[in-house]
Amino acid sequence: MNITNKKLFFVTLGCRVNDFETNRIKQAAIENKCKIVDAFETADIAIINTCCVTNKAMSKSKYFIRKVNKAKKIKLVVVCGCFSQYNQDYDEEKVGIIIGTKYKSKLIDLIKKYDGKKIVKVDDVMKENNFETSHETCEFSKTRSICKIQDGCNFNCTYCIIPYVRGKQRSLSHKIIIEDIKKMIDKNIKEIVLTGVNTSGYDDGKINFYELLKKINKMDGDFRVRISSLEPFQINEKILDIITNNKKRWCQSFHLCLQSANDEILKEMNRKYAFDSFKQLCMYIRKKSIDASITTDYIVGFPTETNERFSDGCKNLESLKLSNIHIFPFSSHKNTPASKLKNIVSDTQKSLRFKVIENINKKNRNAYLHSMINKTANVLFEQTKDKQYQNGHSEYFFKVYVKTTKDLSKKQSCVKLQKIFRDGVLGIIC
Repeated sequence: MNITNKKLFFVTLGCRVNDFETNRIKQAAIENKCKIVDAFETADIAIINTCCVTNKAMSKSKYFIRKVNKAKKIKLVVVCGCFSQYNQDYDEEKVGIIIGTKYKSKLIDLIKKYDGKKIVKVDDVMKENNFETSHETCEFSKTRSICKIQDGCNFNCTYCIIPYVRGKQRSLSHKIIIEDIKKMIDKNIKEIVLTGVNTSGYDDGKINFYELLKKINKMDGDFRVRISSLEPFQINEKILDIITNNKKRWCQSFHLCLQSANDEILKEMNRKYAFDSFKQLCMYIRKKSIDASITTDYIVGFPTETNERFSDGCKNLESLKLSNIHIFPFSSHKNTPASKLKNIVSDTQKSLRFKVIENINKKNRNAYLHSMINKTANVLFEQTKDKQYQNGHSEYFFKVYVKTTKDLSKKQSCVKLQKIFRDGVLGIIC
């Protein structure tokens, strides 16, 4: 297929890793003289980068595939990612290329080879040992850039489908990571996000995650680093000390994956920690960085979640006083150990429990934001179409608004926080 001047429409579902990989595909498309469009009705080709981590993500993937398939102008639908790795036989009329989590870096080349005959490339990623990358930086926005340092996971949590669709743990060479970050600094990127399927499990065979952070910490340049998520059992005080002792370089936001606050369920999930050790980790972070934002993922409705276990989890979760919780109803995936457990939680109970955790989250998030009033935050401002307010993210990751018509995009400023506003906090430039 001749792709020169072809209009491409993208849908990206799921995690920051998918964001990174979509942006790499977009970059390759632009280099091949394609045009990126925001409306699928005007596109010639649609690329759906899918997710399957929850049942909702599965449904969304199917929804967008069907939606773009109906567009009259679209001639080719490309499906890639975790959903197609897990469901490679799922099909619609215009789906001409199906790849899994491998070959995304080759996707534009595959489109150029497409001649009307379906292309299906879904390898067994459990056998994959190589880290797939193109050696180019990838801007997530004009202000922030993502650096994917790791892929895959070796920890078979009983509920999780990710190891089956992403494969074994593998890491990008630290030399390439450092070179990529240097390129980002040269492009005046102010915030770099380290991401991966199991980011804190980074190990390229020569250095581990802690040693990588030490190298990044010593780099010259006006930039800050945010880490997308961390597994609590892989984090130690040495890692936390690098982050909390160097607040100008490292954002003080910690996304620690909890999943449950009940020890019995954590054990049945095959998580590698007990609740108390997670709480001790939070206490150490706050001792070192009093205003640090600590967020988490939490699953409600695990098959063996009795009323007593749920109540115990709620009490423990509330005691953490987290700044935000991403809540997920349990999703059963075929072939995972959890799918074989006897389910004692009805859909109605799951919905009710979701709302209970949601209320805990609202209460604690509100308390956290209120605790920041009259304090200052370093805000990296982003592009906005709002004519009255400029906004950006603090080092604690909550959104900050400043009332001004002056363009502050790509500028980092100290902001005095005044009051809760919209989905964040309103402040004034110090």
